[in-house]
Amino acid sequence: MSVVAKNDPELNRLAENMMERTNISDSDVVAGGLELTFSAAIDDAENLEQLGPVIKQITETGRQEAFVDQLDNLVRKKDAEIERMCNAHYQEFVQAVDQLLKVRQGSVALRQKIADVNVALQTRGSRLSEKRRELIEARRVQQNVEDAIEVLQKSLTMLELANTANVQLESKKYYSALKTLDNLENEHLQDMPSYTFVEHISKGVPLTQKMVKDDVTIQLREWLATVRGVSREIGSLAMQRMQERQDRWRTKTADNPKLRYLQHHNVNSAIEMVVNEGLESSIVDEVAIDFEPLYRCIHIYDTLERRHEFKTSYEEDRRAQANLALSAPINLRDGNMTPFEALLQDIVGFFIIEHIVMHSTQDFRSRGEVDALWEMVTGKIILVVSESLKGCRDPELFLRIKFSLLIFIQTLESFDYLVKPLQETLLTLFQRYSELLINQYSEVFEKIVQEDECMPMTVENADELREVMQYTRFRPDREFLKRHGFPLRLPFSKVFPTCCRDVSAFVHQFYQFAEGFSQTHGEMDDILKKAVDSLLIQKINAILLKKLQSTNLSQIVQIIINIEYFESTCPDFEMLLMETRSFHRSGRIHLKASSTFKETRRKAEKRIFELVNSKLDEFLELAEFDWETRELQQYPSSHLQDLVTFLTNVTNAALLNLPESIKSLLYFDALEHLSHSLKNLLLDPDNRVITEVALRNFDTDVRFIEDFVHQLGDPTILDTFAELRQLIDHAMSDNPEEYLTPQIRTRKYGRVNGRDVIVLFEKLLRDNTTTYGSNPRQKSRRKGMENVARVLRSVHI
Repeated sequence: MSVVAKNDPELNRLAENMMERTNISDSDVVAGGLELTFSAAIDDAENLEQLGPVIKQITETGRQEAFVDQLDNLVRKKDAEIERMCNAHYQEFVQAVDQLLKVRQGSVALRQKIADVNVALQTRGSRLSEKRRELIEARRVQQNVEDAIEVLQKSLTMLELANTANVQLESKKYYSALKTLDNLENEHLQDMPSYTFVEHISKGVPLTQKMVKDDVTIQLREWLATVRGVSREIGSLAMQRMQERQDRWRTKTADNPKLRYLQHHNVNSAIEMVVNEGLESSIVDEVAIDFEPLYRCIHIYDTLERRHEFKTSYEEDRRAQANLALSAPINLRDGNMTPFEALLQDIVGFFIIEHIVMHSTQDFRSRGEVDALWEMVTGKIILVVSESLKGCRDPELFLRIKFSLLIFIQTLESFDYLVKPLQETLLTLFQRYSELLINQYSEVFEKIVQEDECMPMTVENADELREVMQYTRFRPDREFLKRHGFPLRLPFSKVFPTCCRDVSAFVHQFYQFAEGFSQTHGEMDDILKKAVDSLLIQKINAILLKKLQSTNLSQIVQIIINIEYFESTCPDFEMLLMETRSFHRSGRIHLKASSTFKETRRKAEKRIFELVNSKLDEFLELAEFDWETRELQQYPSSHLQDLVTFLTNVTNAALLNLPESIKSLLYFDALEHLSHSLKNLLLDPDNRVITEVALRNFDTDVRFIEDFVHQLGDPTILDTFAELRQLIDHAMSDNPEEYLTPQIRTRKYGRVNGRDVIVLFEKLLRDNTTTYGSNPRQKSRRKGMENVARVLRSVHI
């Protein structure tokens, strides 16, 4: 009925109309109620909300009977429709029922047959089941027998393997024993039942493995102790081989002209390794150490899959051995190098063994681990050296330590160890060494120069002369030696050859330490140049400069000679520095000392001029010129005679060894100073009057000095008194007015200053004691002087 209702268009239409209408009629309400009632039976959920208002409205309007009538009509209508449908399909229904009856009869017969077959099958199955149970029991017994046989066979195999492992352990075949135990544990014990003897064997395998591990570990520790004992021997041999290699390289580069330019390349440098490729043997080939205990231990721990444990243990053991070697007390200040050299040999041997182990094993000693250990040892060596040398003032000890450290560095550098920190330590030692060396030679130079007596050096024989010539450029010829013979007096004092020898020794001692520092050789060249300059300037030159304060003329002369020789030897010092400096540096070296010595020489020359001039001033201060005298003297003044005697002695004694150029300068300066001093005496404003007689006496003194100047025979000093001579000649001339004629003045009085003429003429004209009236010539001369003075005053005012 629900299907019919859902497909009934009339009911659907009725429901739709009820929803659309707003004014519901009675018939509509009844029809709507029917439809909703019918629909509610179909789907209460869908029509409940619609049915409620309809029933409510029917009840409120009192149409219940009409609604029931309409509902009855609808039912009758639907019954009629059902009846029509049944009449249409009745024949088919009858046929279906007949067929069902026939099927029912066949199924009853079939059921009887099945029951009979089941009874027969049950009877036969019981007998078969009994036989099957018997068969299963027989097969179970057979399987138990087979399992027992298999277990016995496996037990025999397992016991045989256990016995084999014990035999291998007794014969020290540890690896074979471990492999047997591994085979026993992983392939046999796991498949065996939990029998007592199986559990006993299973528990014994780890114990046996531990026993093997402990045994090889003990052997390794014994091997480590043996290695520690031979490390020093290996290190000593390696350092000896390196020293021999250095000597061969030095000899090869020195003897072979083609390789001479390579002699500054160190051992282990790329150049040295290329030249000697295939010629040098490795110390590794000579190390007679049996590494089998180590390799066995590595193999066993690998087999036990405990390599990391062994690596850690080995690292700790080796680090402990390194610390033990470094723990020995070392004091280098007492000069005993034996403990320090033994320490270096121990370390070299130690790290050669590390090198061999690292390159002969795989994944055991990594480069990082060995480098970390090397870094630790390097730091402690540097600390030992630094602490031991605190306060040390002995350059020779620094040099010995340097040689030991250099061989140590080069030996381990050949095994690819990083040696830069040690090289930096050597550079630090070098800086301290150079400071000590400079201080030592500063004291030596200071003592030599201070104690020098500034007297010419004397050599007693040819050997002493050769020693002087070895360090200086002084080369006397045969005639000189034949003429003077021995003992031979040299121009310079002892300070010059002694300092030259010590400069050479200083340079060679300096480069003794610098050997092996190719990376920083250029920096050392600069340090040495500054050091040599400092010694020459701050010690030799400075002390000689202080000695110039002396008033001893002979000492000043000797200082000038010494300084001149030092100045001339500076190019030799420069050449020495160029010959010993780093091979890759070129260009000329210039020492500041050369110009400093030149400046000091000029100061020394000036000092001689000052001393001589001062002495001349002393003579002139002692002189008592009587400018108003009436007594004509026949001979020069005594003080001027003494002055000339002094100059003669200076020439023949004190200045004897001076170069002629300096002598000429000295003479020129002294005589020019004397000339100006005498002119100043003549023109002294304190002396207002000069008589004719006093002027003639002064002319006699000047001529005496002029004669001395001519006797010296030096053409450069002949004109030193020209100005004074022209002034005196003009004052004594009968025709003073000729000075006013330019041509005559230029020719005869070219050096005379007009102001000097005025002063001198005024002094002569103030002499009223001289009688000019009876002598026309004198009267004319006086008028001429008055005229000249008047004209010159008009010009110079």
